[in-house]
Amino acid sequence: MSISEQSQAVLLLTAWFSKPGTGEPKPLTPREWGRFALWMKDQGMSPEVLLRGNDLNATLSGWSDKTVDTARIRALLERAGALGIALEKWQRAGLWVMTRSDPDYPVRLKRRLKTDAPPVLFGSGSRQLLNLGGVAVVGSRDASAEDLAFTAGLGGEIALQGRSVVSGGARGVDEAAMLGALEH
Repeated sequence: MSISEQSQAVLLLTAWFSKPGTGEPKPLTPREWGRFALWMKDQGMSPEVLLRGNDLNATLSGWSDKTVDTARIRALLERAGALGIALEKWQRAGLWVMTRSDPDYPVRLKRRLKTDAPPVLFGSGSRQLLNLGGVAVVGSRDASAEDLAFTAGLGGEIALQGRSVVSGGARGVDEAAMLGALEH
């Protein structure tokens, strides 16, 4: 999977690549990333500058945040090997990854959530479908058989109308809606 340097930097700073070990830094949350990305933009920087071997302390001079310090940023950027392994694993599984800077990142997500929009999205299938919209179906994991049958029918009807079912895929209502859509 080939991704831009900008996307590499965003992934290094915001994504988990495996189960965290003791003492490993936590990736930036969407809110933390939003603050940091906004600061970089105000400084005329884009994320890939963090990968170019410059003096990170000099590059980030002026950055001040109570939860995101330079040491944490440095530690996250040092995970390039883990990123390479994760990218290969994701590609073998048929997954794609996109960041907020990618041209096909959902426009409505950026417009509505602004700096709180997820910095990274993972998925499979056609990335372009994300900008067409869809119908979100979420609900209980412990729904009755009657509720699951209704939800599967709803998912099928959504698909028959040419719309996508958007769901987290959890067992129960989420799964029923997706399977109903796939059947139709």
